[in-house]
Parts: sequence; structure tokens; C-alpha cells
Amino acid sequence: MTRFHATARSVRGRILVHHNDPQQHSGRFSTQFLARSSDGMSRVERRKRDFFSAFAKPQPTAKKQKQDIPTTTEVTDIKDTPDGEEESTDFKLALLSSLHPSLPHEDLLELLLAADGSVDAASALAAKPRSTITTQSSLSTFLSPSSSIVSPRRIPFPLPPIPKFKTLHLSTPSQVPFHAPATLHASFLPAATATQLLTECLAEVPAFGRYEFRLFERNVSSPHTAAFYVASKEMAARHTSRGGYLYNGTTLETVRLFTPTMTAVTPIVERLVNDSIAERVASVYPGGRKLKYMLPEGKWRVTSAFMNCYDGAKQSVGWHSDQLTYLGPRTVIASLSLGVEREFRLRRVAPVTLDPDAESPDTASPPPGEESTEGGQTDKPEEEWRWQPEGQVSIHLPHNSLLIMHAECQESWKHSVHPANNISPHPLANNKRINITFRCYRDALTPDKIPRCKCGVACVLKAVQRVKEKMGRYFWGCQVGNQWRDDEKEEGGCGYLLWAKFDDDGDPIWE
Repeated sequence: MTRFHATARSVRGRILVHHNDPQQHSGRFSTQFLARSSDGMSRVERRKRDFFSAFAKPQPTAKKQKQDIPTTTEVTDIKDTPDGEEESTDFKLALLSSLHPSLPHEDLLELLLAADGSVDAASALAAKPRSTITTQSSLSTFLSPSSSIVSPRRIPFPLPPIPKFKTLHLSTPSQVPFHAPATLHASFLPAATATQLLTECLAEVPAFGRYEFRLFERNVSSPHTAAFYVASKEMAARHTSRGGYLYNGTTLETVRLFTPTMTAVTPIVERLVNDSIAERVASVYPGGRKLKYMLPEGKWRVTSAFMNCYDGAKQSVGWHSDQLTYLGPRTVIASLSLGVEREFRLRRVAPVTLDPDAESPDTASPPPGEESTEGGQTDKPEEEWRWQPEGQVSIHLPHNSLLIMHAECQESWKHSVHPANNISPHPLANNKRINITFRCYRDALTPDKIPRCKCGVACVLKAVQRVKEKMGRYFWGCQVGNQWRDDEKEEGGCGYLLWAKFDDDGDPIWE
């Protein structure tokens, strides 16, 4: 007589069925699988009966009988079997797989282990809402922050270094603030609102242009297209009537007004950003106080935005930090991603300075190294050093996600959009990614107030990142060297440099 021997593979999560003659196996096989109880059924037959009865529609029987047969809404712990032995992991995985067919078996195994073998508890964990980021899978996506399995941790300040030449891939929003000065919010807008905003942005893209500037004595163009937007007609008129805003030494001649949906979502962006800033100040920054030069609590607002379009996997942007000229020090930028998911990277290029005005800045001092060349002179060769290069953080930004880059991000970190080998098309945007970077321009840093160098061009605001004695200080410098050239004039500008001064809230002090 032929019988079935079912063996479940827990690692791969599938059941392999072998047709074997029991006479070919040892006596242990016959004793274990063919021994019959008083009801005339073997253990395999009893398990098969219990497995299918777990999903049978409950019959109107007495209360005692109803408790004996588990249903789909109340899966038992499967510990009290007819023969008094605990069911195997394979059998429990089969139950979980039937209850949650969309989850990979590897995830089900992790959940079962986390629940100490309880099918009830594992099923409850699997039913909890998860993050919409699907680039990687981990047990933490199933658990709430209050879960006893994942204990809450305090975000360190400053953040721990990432080993040189290493890339740390972050798979969930909860991991981001522990390794980068940023906060990620997935599924930021209601789905219909995000679709409407993306539709408006795609209609704007054909009129976008590429930014042209000078880099290493060569004319270069940005690898993607972009446009500059402002929130009101008053601000648009102020841009043009006062000489216009500069970017990399070039005037932004075209200033666009926010689209209707951009205007509609502005209050949502402002509320979330201000809440995130307040939470970070209270729980991360030293003493629960804002960093010097940050805006006062609740004062961040949306005044303008750059809208960028990355069309295809190869369009990207290299390592850079956003210019501070009109944003001021310790600025916060909110970056909204729409359309195709792309990889966003950050790496630290300088230590975080708590008080740039102090005689001895409170910064981490890297070991002595090569000669420093930016923004000043060094005293002695043995004291010359550069910040040691660090690794980078990789974050995948899906459609309708908002990344908030916090106050220390632009001064101490650089970011980029990494080229991709291939991308998954978006149903509406196809191969395009739209990125809107909402910004807060300061009223005290309008074009008519920015200092001008000896060349007669408005200066650019930068932070010192390499000179130890002046680490974290800000200066106004000539940016003529960044301008696109159509002639054979001598390279570079006048070398103008003026140290910038600000009050505690980051507004300039002019002398």
C-alpha cells in the first residue's frame, strides 16, 4: 500500500511530497507515521484533519465542540495536539501562509520566531500596518515603536561615523534619523492629492531648462532639468525688480508661481516641518534647545521651491550642498518626491559646530592630515588637517514621500541623486521623477541686501568646512568664478571675502 510522507522545508517555505513504500524505511518510520490510535487514524491523518478543519466554516454546534475546532478568525496556538506533542514549525508556517498569502515565507518565519512559536501572536504582528518602502524587508516593518520586541532608542548627536568607502542602505523611515540629519515621511499626501500634484508638475516639465555654470575652468550644464517657483506674485515681483536671485553666479531670469496644488499643500508641508523641527530640538539637540542660528520655533514657512525633473535612470545630480545665500544659516529644506523611485545619498563632509562664534569651536577634531586650502591659512604644518572622509547613507525615495533635511545638513553634509542601472516605471510619470524642494527664504536676505564683491556681483554665503580654527563660521565670497563664460577673460573673480555675522536666530547683522 502506498502512503504519503509530507516533509516541510521551513527555510524555503514549500512542501515537498514523496511517494514511498513504508517497507523501504526503518521501523521508526513505521512506528511514527503508521501507528494508529484508538480512533483508527494515523498521526498524519489526524494532522491533515486538523489542518483543513482550521479553515472550515464553523458549524452551529455546542459551545464545547466549537472550542475544539479552530476557525480562521481564531487560530489556536497549535500546542495541544491530539497526541500531546507540539506541532512542527513547518505546520505552523503552513497555517500562517494560508492566513497571509501575500507575505514571503522568510518573513513568516521571522514573525513566528519573534512570537516564540505562537501562531496567534505571529498572525497579529503580520496584520499590523507596514511601511510603504518596499526596497528591503525586515522584521521591524511589522512592529510598532511601542512593541516590546523593538525598544525605543535615542537618536545620537552628533551622529556616529560611517566607515570610509562604505554605503549604509536604510530600508525603513525609522532608520533614517539614526544615520543622517533627516526625517523621512512615506505616503505624505493623500493619494488623490499626490496624483493631482504630479499631473500639474508633469505639465510644467516641457518648459524646464538646465542650469549652466562654471566648474574647474569648464562650462558645464546640470544633468537634469529644473525651474524656480515662488509662493506669491509679490515675491515674484520682488525677485525681478531688485535685480533677481542668483544661482551659481547666474541670474534666475524665469520665476514661476506655485501651481494650484502646490499652494494647497503648502500648509500641510509647513505644519509637518515645524512639528518635526520641534521634536528634533526636544529629543536630539543638546539641552533640548535649538542650534545657534536656527529660526525660532514655528517660524519655518514655504516661500519658494526648486522643481527638478530626472527623466530616466541615468539623469542624476552629483555631490553638493544647497546654497545658503537667501536661506541663511542652519536652514531646513523639505524635499517631496513624486513619480519614479530613486536613490538619494548623503555623506558627512565636516563636523557639526555647535557655536561657530566661539574662540574654540565645539567640534570633533579629526587627526592631523594634509594641508588645508579653503577659507584661510594654517599656523604650523603639524596642525594642518582635513576632515577624514566618511562613508555614505543610501535612502530610496518612493512616490509621495517627504524627506526633511534638518538644520545641520547643508553645512556639514552633501547629498546627491545616484544614477540607476534601471528603474521601475511609474503608471503616470513613466520614467520621470519630480522633486520639489520647499524652502524658507529669509526676509533679511533679499537680493538688494546681499553684499557685492569688487566685481559688482552679489556674493554667495558659505560655511567654512576645512580650517580648524574657523570651523563652522560663515563668509560672503565672490562667485564670479561660477559664472558661465562665453569669452576668453581671465579665470576667477576678485577673491573678495567678508565674514558674516548673525544673531542667535540667524538674521544677518550688517556693519
